[in-house]
Amino acid sequence: MMQQWTGVNFIFYFGTTFFKELGTISNPFFIGLITTLVNVCSTPISFYIIERYGRRTILIWGALGMLICEFIVGIIGVTAGQEYKHNHAATSAQIAFICIYIFFFATTWGPGAWVVIGEIFPLPIRSRGVALSTASNWLWNCIISVITPYLVGTGKGEANLQSKIFFMWGSLCTACFVYAYVLIPETKGLSLEQVDRMMEETTPRTSAKWVPHSTFAADMGLTEKGIYDTAHGEKSAVAGHHVETGAV
Repeated sequence: MMQQWTGVNFIFYFGTTFFKELGTISNPFFIGLITTLVNVCSTPISFYIIERYGRRTILIWGALGMLICEFIVGIIGVTAGQEYKHNHAATSAQIAFICIYIFFFATTWGPGAWVVIGEIFPLPIRSRGVALSTASNWLWNCIISVITPYLVGTGKGEANLQSKIFFMWGSLCTACFVYAYVLIPETKGLSLEQVDRMMEETTPRTSAKWVPHSTFAADMGLTEKGIYDTAHGEKSAVAGHHVETGAV
């Protein structure tokens, strides 16, 4: 749900229409293509930072970066006033901050949300939890797709928010920031069993400092290292028995 609340699909679904309404853009479809390319080219960066800095960290900073960009886009649109649709500098600045906003999404909340839901659920309900999370994501995707045309439409009874819609996305993204800070635990470098234990022993805000303990598998000697140590110990015991009995 929070991933959809970032508002990124407003750009991908209605970006061409929005850019056309800016007035100074001769080819809004080309600008929409640029935003899509920014999304595609930025996503691979997440492969590195999600393991380097952790899930919780990138979601917090990603939400912060997005909400700042969204509020700036909205402020530019409002302060440009009546000359808004004829102000090339203002629309260029808006497009630039929209691209930065998409960069933050593609490197953090885009892939990061899917990684988190695959790691935080307890083993007995993991499949149902991931399924419910995916259903929630697409439900809100549908809701946003349905209501957005009425929010930016210029017809009778429609809101005609224009750039002011970014104040709504910025506010929702602020909720994403608070949500990530308060409720998202850090699962970087932990096995699924360790994530379960970490969530029993700590809180999301202190989870990054949690020191992993041995898991049940390790306690039972079922890990790769444990199996090796057990096998090595058995060989040593057999060798010692042979020495004691004089066997060669």
